[in-house]
Amino acid sequence: MPIKINDLVLPKEKLEKEYQVVQVTQWMKDGEKLGWNYECILPKLRFEKIKVKVPSEFPVISQEELAKDGLATVTFEDLEVRPWGRVNGSFINYGLSASATSATLVPKKT
Repeated sequence: MPIKINDLVLPKEKLEKEYQVVQVTQWMKDGEKLGWNYECILPKLRFEKIKVKVPSEFPVISQEELAKDGLATVTFEDLEVRPWGRVNGSFINYGLSASATSATLVPKKT
């Protein structure tokens, strides 16, 4: 029986508790504002990048603040990371998609 990529599960120990955000963009579909995309790096996964979609009216940090500070640390509530795959002729694309119910900015340590 073949294995589908949707059958794969990313182990919880591979996920971070806090995520380093490098970019914030608005999440839109069909011209409707749905929330915010937080592009994060994953040090435990060879610095793989994922975009976490969070439905909210305002971001926890703006792109301007992020550009000034370099990066910010956030935590996500109810984070769900799923693999995806797409076949286009002889090419196979794959990646991770992620969504959460909310994001919280972690204060900087002084």
